Amino acid sequence: MSIGFDLDQEYGISDENITKFRQDGWAPLPGLLDPGLANEILERLVGSENLVKPSSTEKWMTENDYSKVLRMHDGMAWKDAWFKEIALSPRLTSLALKLMGKEEGLFIHDMSFFKPGTEGEPTPHHQDFCHWPFDRTGAFTIWIALTDIDEDMGPLYFLPGSHREGPLGRYSHRAGDDMCAANPGLLERYGKQAGKPLRAGDATVHLDLMIHGANGNSTGKDRAAYTLRYMPTDILYTGAPHRHFDQFNLTSGEKIANSPGIPKISRSAS
Repeated sequence: MSIGFDLDQEYGISDENITKFRQDGWAPLPGLLDPGLANEILERLVGSENLVKPSSTEKWMTENDYSKVLRMHDGMAWKDAWFKEIALSPRLTSLALKLMGKEEGLFIHDMSFFKPGTEGEPTPHHQDFCHWPFDRTGAFTIWIALTDIDEDMGPLYFLPGSHREGPLGRYSHRAGDDMCAANPGLLERYGKQAGKPLRAGDATVHLDLMIHGANGNSTGKDRAAYTLRYMPTDILYTGAPHRHFDQFNLTSGEKIANSPGIPKISRSAS
């Protein structure tokens, strides 16, 4: 299988943006994917029935109409070799390793996030780390726009530097359950960056402890994004239930890198 779209070409991230990522906890990645590839990803997701179904441990999704905030596809690269080829392409893996500053790493997860174009409610402030079964930080998310996204469609925004607060707890994404509301002063202390228009194929990247959120979407057009998640090889599995990581049969305290179901990436391979 060969997808094309220059996925064999490394992405030219600047040293300035790598430094920004490490210092601020997020960075822009303009033109990461070809717009044509972004559109094909969108078409394949729209045609997929692989929408997230809440697990028994996700009562916050079942007790509230979560579809008004986001609709999601989960673990596509573990169900469709086409998505896996994108995630493991030199363009994505070389970028992930540069961001980590390491010779080896792991590709751990992919998801879509569709914010509905009618009644698309805001995504409350949160950190990703508390939703994952990891014993330490270091994972990050590459968030790719699949269509042109206007400012009033709810692109992600970030509180630069807020990753240095450490873990602030698990928030459910439902209205009123908001990290900044529960921790007064965060917005004033860090301010906001991003949340600006994106072209199809543009992306951002953020650390697992970065506080982020998104405004609502009332444009009549769905805001569509595809995300890929990578991390270093030294992180351990905590054993906490998770709809994606349960399938890898890891035991608590084991390195996630031990699972043959988690693809390894390296500079020599990319």
